[in-house]
Amino acid sequence: MKYSYISIMSLLALFFMSFWVGFSGALMPGPLLTVDIAESTRRGFWTGPIITGGHAIAELFVVIALAFGLSTLLASKTALTIIGLLGGIALILMGGAMLHDIIRKKITFDPDQPGSSSGLLVGKGITASLSNPYWFVWWATVGSAFLSDSLSHGPIGPVVFYFGHIMSDLVWYTFVSFMIASGKKILAGKPYYVLISICALFLLFIGARFIIEAI
Repeated sequence: MKYSYISIMSLLALFFMSFWVGFSGALMPGPLLTVDIAESTRRGFWTGPIITGGHAIAELFVVIALAFGLSTLLASKTALTIIGLLGGIALILMGGAMLHDIIRKKITFDPDQPGSSSGLLVGKGITASLSNPYWFVWWATVGSAFLSDSLSHGPIGPVVFYFGHIMSDLVWYTFVSFMIASGKKILAGKPYYVLISICALFLLFIGARFIIEAI
């Protein structure tokens, strides 16, 4: 299928619009950012791209679901209640596991020590995304509107929209990983345990909040 100059420019505009809208969402603190910070202390720079890969897989399924008209279902009260409860429980388990490892001294700060495997990081990216009810709400409302608008560009529209959105996540979470990895010497010792403890407590807090709001 051939595209004119105007069509190409329209697709580029869609890409950058999707990028900036997605970037504004990526900057907001949440489970995925917390996991990214915690894992970057050991896995380093590559934590961001790998976790974004897991996040991208979760978002791909949501985009496909929305394409089949499931936005109304995802935004229903019953669905949000179930998502809130399951998401809150998942986050509490993640935060509890982090605190348990710290108390039991199962984790130590060693810049040369390998972090979680790539497969596990992808899984954490998926879990952190699916456990966030607000992520579903965003896709069922704002994301759904942008996705519908992208259909005016033909079959390639949703593809451009999706990659523009994912690129914003990749840029932000990779930047965060880079900054954490660059400050490893500063984090050595007590600051490392304080950082992981804060991340764990934050996961427990938002997990409890999701459950309370769902109830």
